[in-house]
Amino acid sequence: MLAMAIAAIENDGDRSLVESLYTKYYALMLRKAQSMVRDRQSAEDVVEAVMLRLIERIDLLRGCNRASLRSYLVACVRNEAIDRLRRAGRMQFLDDAESQLGELPDDAPGAEIRLIREAQIQAVVRALETLDDRERLALRMKYYDGMTDAAIAKLFGMSRTGVRKVIDRARQRVGARLREEEWL
Repeated sequence: MLAMAIAAIENDGDRSLVESLYTKYYALMLRKAQSMVRDRQSAEDVVEAVMLRLIERIDLLRGCNRASLRSYLVACVRNEAIDRLRRAGRMQFLDDAESQLGELPDDAPGAEIRLIREAQIQAVVRALETLDDRERLALRMKYYDGMTDAAIAKLFGMSRTGVRKVIDRARQRVGARLREEEWL
């Protein structure tokens, strides 16, 4: 699938850039993914998913210097691996919770708390889905990856003030959505 996606890139320079990234950083990305998911096939799937997303965001990659690009790629792999682990964990959690519901009395505080937490997580996910890609990516880089405003600005090709505005606007929109759903 990845080979087909790379071959489908119309711009020769962009295709060359993606091929170069893949060749140069594949081993690094695979090691990072495998250190997190502990399974080579899953790690390869993580790297492929990241590369496919990078093809869609090729404009972000063009102006990056080598150090920023390497950090960005590793962060993308880390995020994808964590997302996959969370999804797998969440599914496992739901399976476990479902199997234990019959074992817990209706008034058990543990079951209620777990259901509330799951509902909160779903509300946050819904709120994040209302953001555009740039806002969601900026929030993720800032709060999840721990990147500085300056590093995000360099990747986005904008000023630090511009990044702060994007992040602030995104936080306000998420907060408004959570207030609408009465979580805040």
